[in-house]
Amino acid sequence: MKGFAKIFEAIVASIILLASLTFFFTPNVQKSEWDSTSLQIMAEDALESAYLNGTLARFVKTDNTTQLNAFFSEMLPKTVDFSIEVRGIPGKTINIACIGCSQTNLDDLSAIIANKDFTYKKKNTSINIQTLDLATQDVPEGAGILFFFDKSKIAVHQTKINDFLDTGGGVFLLSSLDSTDVGNTPIGNTFGLTWSGGTSNLQGRFEDVDGGIFNSNKPSHFIARYYANISTRHLPNVQTDPFSVFVSTGIGYQADGKDIVKTPDSRSYVRSNQIGRGRTIWLNDYNRVDHTCASCGPTRDTDNLTKAGIMWVSGERSKLDMIEKTPAPVNFKSSIFVFDGDVYIVDLTIWRIFF
Repeated sequence: MKGFAKIFEAIVASIILLASLTFFFTPNVQKSEWDSTSLQIMAEDALESAYLNGTLARFVKTDNTTQLNAFFSEMLPKTVDFSIEVRGIPGKTINIACIGCSQTNLDDLSAIIANKDFTYKKKNTSINIQTLDLATQDVPEGAGILFFFDKSKIAVHQTKINDFLDTGGGVFLLSSLDSTDVGNTPIGNTFGLTWSGGTSNLQGRFEDVDGGIFNSNKPSHFIARYYANISTRHLPNVQTDPFSVFVSTGIGYQADGKDIVKTPDSRSYVRSNQIGRGRTIWLNDYNRVDHTCASCGPTRDTDNLTKAGIMWVSGERSKLDMIEKTPAPVNFKSSIFVFDGDVYIVDLTIWRIFF
């Protein structure tokens, strides 16, 4: 009997000891990721469904934000919000801020662009131009491109230019340059330019190294694609198009995939660059006395090349939201390639309304 009592006392003491030890430990609850996984799968299913039934291509091409947002609202739970972005084709509107431009400059740029409302692969795009004095004004919200005719303003406004590029904006410089402009200078660094040691005024053609305009990893592919469409031609037919109205250039061809148009003696007439999220284009000045005369084909060709460069430097991305949205800190992005004349990407970002 005494032995049983001692065993019972030991059991009770053990229980009390174990109970007291829990005071020194905190519970470790593991959060399950199943709910998040389910949400992401729903987003991917919604994108795939919209693509396969043709809804995505149709609404993107017509910029029908109302119907596109209504479609995804029906497909996704009511407890989430979402944002839609298209990458790889120009948006509905390209807003150009012409820096320090006179009325003559504005008229010149308008003549280069010609039709400000145009269609690319059945998708409507409009180009808007306004003058902007960066010395006294900030870059307006919605501006996509800072356009410069005056090369001296690049150094003057370098800080604002860099800030604009950091936000994904584009910068376009249409100007002839000399050896003092490039290298380790604001122009040289912004547009990635070097001096060759001599000048050339030979005809230029699209850069043709490493696949040339058929290499979709190079900016020249997209600019040539836009140029061909503007010129009512096909991509294979423009590889050898001559550009003969450029003034002499001493900017060196660098064979790094960023040059767009070059001469046979390795000078560059048009060069692209990417800085952070932003893009830049330098296009050498060219003779453009008349844009519409019967014998002005070479001028019109270079005008079309300039317009194609504007389309690329715009960033080729646009939001298709009904209102401006900021995703929650925790969000999920699903993407899909859309094959519709050209290949572009649609991103669907979703997040929980209550987080």
